[in-house]
Amino acid sequence: MALSADEQRLLDQLEASLRAEDPALARKFQASSQQEPHRPWWVLGVSLVAGIVLLALGMLLLWPLAIVGFLVMFGGAIFIALKSPHGPKTANQNEPAGHTSSPW
Repeated sequence: MALSADEQRLLDQLEASLRAEDPALARKFQASSQQEPHRPWWVLGVSLVAGIVLLALGMLLLWPLAIVGFLVMFGGAIFIALKSPHGPKTANQNEPAGHTSSPW
């Protein structure tokens, strides 16, 4: 959904205010948004639906269909997990050793 002209102007003002008050935080947000990998989530949705249908049919008709359904769901999840145009993430060079940026 597109923003109205007033909403876009307000958003631009907020961004300019953030850049003026805390440039380091603004750079961090800009860098993290540029590094976000694109993942085709529709592949996961289609594989889950197809896998559930095959799993149900396999339980009703032939058990090998259930195994194929599970493999389709599992394969979709693995595809999404491995799909990253930027390659594997590396540790931030500015952080001390043993420290991670993850809050968990």
